[in-house]
Amino acid sequence: MHKVSRRQMLTASLCVTGGILAACAPKAVTETVVERKVRRIVEVDQAAERIVAVQGNLIWDTFHGIGSGWNEERIETFEEMYPSVKIEVRPLVSVSQQESYDKMYAMHAAGDLGDICAFDPSHFYFWRAINANIILPLDELMDADGLNLGEWFTQFIEMQRYQGRIYGLPSWGWSGKDAFAINLHHFEELGIEPPEPTAYDISMDTIGEWARRFYQAGAGPGEVERYGIACVFGEAGLPILRAFGGEYINEEGTKSLVLEDGAREALKWLYDLYVLDRVAPAPGALAGGNQTGWAHGRLTMSNVGFLSLINHGKAIQDASVAKLGNMFLPLYNGNIPFQIRGGTWNVHVSTKAPEAAYLFIKHITGREGTVGFNLVGNNGALTRPDVIPILRGANPIYGWFVDRLEQGIGIHQPANSRGCEFTDAAAQWQAKMMDPHQPVPFEQGLQELHDNIQRVLDMPEP
Repeated sequence: MHKVSRRQMLTASLCVTGGILAACAPKAVTETVVERKVRRIVEVDQAAERIVAVQGNLIWDTFHGIGSGWNEERIETFEEMYPSVKIEVRPLVSVSQQESYDKMYAMHAAGDLGDICAFDPSHFYFWRAINANIILPLDELMDADGLNLGEWFTQFIEMQRYQGRIYGLPSWGWSGKDAFAINLHHFEELGIEPPEPTAYDISMDTIGEWARRFYQAGAGPGEVERYGIACVFGEAGLPILRAFGGEYINEEGTKSLVLEDGAREALKWLYDLYVLDRVAPAPGALAGGNQTGWAHGRLTMSNVGFLSLINHGKAIQDASVAKLGNMFLPLYNGNIPFQIRGGTWNVHVSTKAPEAAYLFIKHITGREGTVGFNLVGNNGALTRPDVIPILRGANPIYGWFVDRLEQGIGIHQPANSRGCEFTDAAAQWQAKMMDPHQPVPFEQGLQELHDNIQRVLDMPEP
């Protein structure tokens, strides 16, 4: 496994241009030489006192950052500060993140779950893990440490709270699939003026019209040279419903709303593109998926969030075939259609070293750890205001998504915490509804989607 040293990590994540460093530098504070020496002596004494007190062997079970070197760098730098603590990272090997949660439940039941784990709120497992007494509240440790929760965007801290207590610190966090990666070559080819990357002024009707214009049939029967658009299905694709004023479920997480006007209009918009006009790819139609198809010029508009937009750009192999642009979903009644999504780092109830586990979580979610989590670990973590200037210096795309981080349109989680069942029902039945090869009438597909989501919401808590 490739190991990244602390020096390499700092070079990769923090050594940006002088202009960027100057932009995020604090204002100068007048301090005498004596005051500075006294402050430093106190800091060293406090650090030495804590180093003596903090000890233990920790296991970190995670599916984040594996193989990137980020995990190893975070362990290395933490153990430099706290030599009496030793940490082992254990990769969670699963087909999907959803399966990783099931694996962690099983590990907990077998008494084998590590000291540090992650039951992400936006995958609907956070509350279930708390109710099952799997993760520890961290309030007392944070209070004793004097932790300033204002270091993170409020939205992502609030995700860590449940019934008045706080159970973690933010790992990943972003605004969902609220944009389209667009191929600027195709816009130029058709003489269409591309939108400005941070504007919200292209209507859903216009996006649909463009999708039909960008589509190109292939030479033989049923062949396709280029698809006009590809969208995300299921609860991850909620921003498209919100662009029409719709939701999948109500705020209480007890009722399907896909039969309501806003969701119905959004799903009909998608149905027309996928089933009636067939300008969007059925699942599996693009070899390698939407990102690869887009990078090879076989797709013009690909539904993304900020990290997948960046990754679409990285996937380009021939600049003459694909050129990256961005298009946001349009405002609905003056509101940006997105969904704040986020993850967490948690401490397992069985840990024998809760302070060391908490301090490690603080270490990996701090400024340096979060920058590395983005730029080295290839995760989407716009969780802290102080990392934005650095990330924007590395890639301006990070700055395009900042305006929604202080706003409050989160996801609606199922009240019964049926994470996998809800996620699968929404994605699978919407995909069935949008399948052009086995088409069902729109009203039938809509009713089936509603019924299967509601069936999950009516299930008891696990």
